[in-house]
Amino acid sequence: MSKYNTIEVWNKLIGKDTEVYDYADRLIKKSACGNPHSQFFPTIDHIRPLSQGGSDILENLIICHRDTNEEKGDSFPHWYANGTRYKVIQVRGTRNEYDIYEDE
Repeated sequence: MSKYNTIEVWNKLIGKDTEVYDYADRLIKKSACGNPHSQFFPTIDHIRPLSQGGSDILENLIICHRDTNEEKGDSFPHWYANGTRYKVIQVRGTRNEYDIYEDE
């Protein structure tokens, strides 16, 4: 659970776009924030989970589809989502910022 709300993180990370595809290629819509019954429901995910030493700061957060978030769970630094394996690499020169890549 994050101290941030989904709309706040959406505005900071995504900006004015009202719909985007998450890293696992699932469509999410800003209008579905707060509606867990929507097929486009976006959630906040900690790239490095809190349970694995991650921080609740914007640099460690991403907006992704509910299903993507559930598939990832507390996995780090490798996981599967939407049939693809992903890995995380720490951004050089940072302590808490990560990029997500497809794992080949």
